[in-house]
Order: sequence, then structure tokens, then C-alpha cells
Amino acid sequence: MRLLTHRTRGRATAVIGIVFSVLALAADGGAQQRTEDSRGFVNVNGGYQASSTDFTSSFGFLSNAEEVTSTTDYAVDAGLFFDMSGGVRVWRHLAVGVGFSRFNQDGEAAIAAALPHPFFFDRDRPVSGTAIAIREETAVHIQAQWVIPVSDMVDVAVFGGPTFFTVEQDLVSGIDFTDVFPFETATFVSASVEQQSESTVGYHVGADIAVYFTPNVGVGGLVRFSQATVDFSSNDGGTISVDTGGVHFGGGLRLRF
Repeated sequence: MRLLTHRTRGRATAVIGIVFSVLALAADGGAQQRTEDSRGFVNVNGGYQASSTDFTSSFGFLSNAEEVTSTTDYAVDAGLFFDMSGGVRVWRHLAVGVGFSRFNQDGEAAIAAALPHPFFFDRDRPVSGTAIAIREETAVHIQAQWVIPVSDMVDVAVFGGPTFFTVEQDLVSGIDFTDVFPFETATFVSASVEQQSESTVGYHVGADIAVYFTPNVGVGGLVRFSQATVDFSSNDGGTISVDTGGVHFGGGLRLRF
């Protein structure tokens, strides 16, 4: 599987463009710095993970004394995420912090197999069906931030660093079907699903703009791109490589102190 599809590359390029735009805005407004900067911050966001991903797995089983391979195509659509982060300024405009985000989505698994006929060779009977395959991603973002007070009411930050992902994914491990005499067709009944959990390390970059209504309370907007690949175990002893992360657009509460 390719690490970045053309669509994901486009989104990553857009995010990087936003980051550089924010840097330019911050540079223009640098002359309006507050004489006393706040040292700490807390951000709480809700938003939309705009990236979707798909991948394929397969497993084998015996039917009528023959080996059958079943293939499953998974689709994880875009959806909502929750995010919370906090940090502290350590030197001039440089701050360090940590963020936590969570994404959960019920994806669809499309299953297909060709079952051998009990009486005749080379007369496979196709079966297909679907199952729900839940994806849950949690991520811990270790952030280095460059925070510039554009004015007394506006803060601009660009950030980046490593991201520690934990991905829980439902994977199809078996199928049930029925067939009756004369066995010319078979019918899909259901699928067995097992959950796997794996962790990996990736990265993230992003930007945040906050507008404050009081010296300590405001609202803001977030754009972030994160990326990693996690490997799950397949039933045949191989691995299933799955992309995680993506483009986040969000907004919410901003606190500084």
C-alpha cells in the first residue's frame, strides 16, 4: 500500500500552505506583541477528520476439502474527532506541549469468496456480503510550538512533532454461508469479526489561530495533518498495512494563563 495517496498528498500540501500563510501573518503582526506574554495554554477542539482510507485483507479456509481464499475490502470514511492539548512557554515565543485526539468511525467491510462445488471441479460458487468494521484511533501529539501574539486579542501558533498512534481495527476472520441441494449456489450469512490493536509512531504539523474575548478566554481554529502506518496481523501469518491519521479541521475553546 502506498503511504500517501494523491488525495492525501494534496491535503498535506494544503495544510503546509496554511502553515506558511500563518507564519507570514504572524511575521506581519510581530510588531504588535504584548509586553507580557501568557505562559501557559489549554485548547479544547471538536472537528472533522477529512481524510478517508481503504485497505484489503484476506484469509484462507477449507471448504469441501479445498482451500478457499476470502478477500475483504475495508473503507474508513471521514468523520468527527475530539482534541485537547496544553502546554507552556519555555523561551520567548517557543512553547512545548502535548495533545490528545480521538477518532471513531463505523466502517464497512465488503467480503467476497468463491466456494468450491461439493460434486464438481472448477464450478466455484461466488458469495459476497458486508460487515461493520469499527475503527478507533487515539493519538498523543508531542508538540513544539512557535506562538506569536499578533495583538492583545489574537494569538497565532504553528507546531509540529512526533505523534504516538494507537489504532483499534475490526478485521474479518471468518464467514458463514449456506447451500442446499443441488448446491449450484451458496448464500452469504454472516462474518466473524475480531478486533486488533496496534501502536506506531508518526508525525504531525499544523497551525492554530486564537481570538480572545477576555485576557484569558477565547475561541480558535485548528488545522493539522498527521500521518503514520500501522501493521496488523493477517490470518495467514502476514501483515496488513493500514494508514492512520490525516487532515483535521477543528475549533473550540482557548484558555491562556
